[in-house]
Amino acid sequence: MIRRGKNISLIVGVIFCSVFLGGCGVDRSGVEIVSEPIAKVYLNGKEVGMTPYKNNTLKSGEIEIKLDDRNGNFWEKRIKLESNVTSVVNYSFDANKDSGYVLSMEKTGNNGSVLINSNPGGAMIYIDGELKTSTPAKIENVPEGDRKLSISYPGYKNINLIVKVVRGYQLIVDSKMEKEERAETVYPSNPIPTRTTGQKIKIKETETGWLRVRSLANNAGAEVGRAKPGEVYEMVSESANWYQINFQNEKAWISAKYAEKISE
Repeated sequence: MIRRGKNISLIVGVIFCSVFLGGCGVDRSGVEIVSEPIAKVYLNGKEVGMTPYKNNTLKSGEIEIKLDDRNGNFWEKRIKLESNVTSVVNYSFDANKDSGYVLSMEKTGNNGSVLINSNPGGAMIYIDGELKTSTPAKIENVPEGDRKLSISYPGYKNINLIVKVVRGYQLIVDSKMEKEERAETVYPSNPIPTRTTGQKIKIKETETGWLRVRSLANNAGAEVGRAKPGEVYEMVSESANWYQINFQNEKAWISAKYAEKISE
């Protein structure tokens, strides 16, 4: 249950805080804004300060937020503020980066739920490490409390958040993902073919219907693509629990758990 007069904070990170905004029945909402680069903050067209910006004295309802770095870059969006809830904006909008997320809540009267949108669409949604579905999606009956939320899409950096799910409210996550920076491959005028072992690798069935292909032989390696069950690749080498394959004319790694060696 939610106590009246208590603000639900959606601050992302390892620390959650709840802020008391006044007595019972007081209609107050909050917004916390972080940006890269530092920017001027405008609420409903009025300049109110610089990022990082925090205000827990706003009224509930729709509000227009605009960020301006005074170098020709700006970002703006309308969000709905819920009574006794602090909404969060975390955005990078300089010339080389346009990504971030907005977290807000709305009353539903039901068990806790999460509504997630992403750009690009079709990103995989993980809650506490478990794959749920792809964006856009509404996930019902999410257990109350602090939850680990991850949004993943090939060629983009994962969005990893710790969010608070509250009974009777729907958490809304509106995200735009940042593209992975990949070093440009320079090929010699007479390319040298990738040496293989002559062994073939076949992708097994997976829970997701695809298998991550990584730059390194560990889960920290950047995702460079996805292989589908039944596809066959040439094996270049192998390491403990990992196979190196020739993937789209590049060397890359897949988990041996989801692949098998096959005869020529």
